[in-house]
Amino acid sequence: MRPLRTLLSTATLAVALTAGMAVAMAPTASAGTTLKQAAAEKGRYYGAAVATGKLSTSTYVNILNREFNSVVAENEMKWDATEPQQGRFSYSGG
Repeated sequence: MRPLRTLLSTATLAVALTAGMAVAMAPTASAGTTLKQAAAEKGRYYGAAVATGKLSTSTYVNILNREFNSVVAENEMKWDATEPQQGRFSYSGG
């Protein structure tokens, strides 16, 4: 009897979670079709950290342009990249 009760409880929980996720993930009527549009509707910016080496890939750049309205340097502006030796600064990567 106990294994059946456990199985039914697990199945019920799985159905409830699935239904809850479907409701939570359902887009609203006014939601934008891209992340950028959805953020703009709320007066927000939506950005991504990007490695500068990826900016030469057109598919990657097209996705960035479509989905984000803010882009920052990924690792190129971190401490080790901007000051490779103590007192010697380089911002060329950023």
